[in-house]
Amino acid sequence: MNRQSLAVLPLLAVFPACGSGGPKAVLQSADGKYRVVHQVDARWDGATARTEMQNVLERLPRVDLVYAHDDPMAFAAAQACRQKGRTGVKFVGIDALEHEGRKYVADGAIDATFEYPTGAAAAIDLALLACSGIAPPRRVIVGTRAYTVANLAAGGEPVPSPGEIVLANLRTQHAAVLTTTPTIDVVFRIGMAQCRDREPRGAVMREQLVAAAKRYPQIQFDHRADDDVEKLRGTVRDFVAQNYNAILVSPPQQPSALAAPCQEALAQGIAVIVLDRELGSDDYTCFVGADDLQIGEAAGRKIAELLPDGGAIVEIQGLMTSSQAQERHRGFAKALGLLPVQ
Repeated sequence: MNRQSLAVLPLLAVFPACGSGGPKAVLQSADGKYRVVHQVDARWDGATARTEMQNVLERLPRVDLVYAHDDPMAFAAAQACRQKGRTGVKFVGIDALEHEGRKYVADGAIDATFEYPTGAAAAIDLALLACSGIAPPRRVIVGTRAYTVANLAAGGEPVPSPGEIVLANLRTQHAAVLTTTPTIDVVFRIGMAQCRDREPRGAVMREQLVAAAKRYPQIQFDHRADDDVEKLRGTVRDFVAQNYNAILVSPPQQPSALAAPCQEALAQGIAVIVLDRELGSDDYTCFVGADDLQIGEAAGRKIAELLPDGGAIVEIQGLMTSSQAQERHRGFAKALGLLPVQ
């Protein structure tokens, strides 16, 4: 989903070790098999994650697995363990970028990573359908992929979502529109206004959007990116002024920052496809994004596989005022049946 701010969830304190029974759990499954012995909000920062993990290793004699809300934090925790000479700890992260998470898995630095999909190919297809007069679904949530050493060469293991089924049906039903060999000489102009505040993932999104659009000779794709909100608003309004057929937007974190120009686009009959982050209003044709709750659940199930006998888990969280971090935590806790320890 996104990292926009929500109400702050109550964060659970870090508990010290407590005698021969080992560290006291913050969260625990009903049978006591899985125990979260430390949580920290590292705010998506690898350096913070590394420092916190070093402190954890000094304090806790046993850590079996680290679940981090993104791959750079998982990798940083792994580095801390290596520095301290702590072996046998497993690591699970999220994002699965080719030169980050998947490389960490290939190098043996972490054990698993889960894709945080950009939805780029889906967004281009849905924009082309809208340009052709075919109403896309209001929301399309794309699935994730699990990457481990065992499946890395095969492209990971898909964890599908209902949105994938919807997309597959649309692509079959409207194959004559979503064709790379069109029989009509019509070119649709599609613009993209992307907030440039999430590198390197933003770069991956750009590459995937451009590649997806290039498949279709009937699309003229105009990609523009900036980290200045006013410039992004100007970009959308320029697309509207030039009467583009569809506009894709990947909004900044500020709620409703691009709502007004998107409303102007809709008023002019231009389809608006919102990608990755929520717009903060209803002024769009279709939203395409990931499901962080589903990703967290998939990570939790993988953790159960990696720790068949249970164990002590450290959770390194992203910014916990963001819905993205909150949902990645909730999905993980749900999959393992974790509840607060009284």
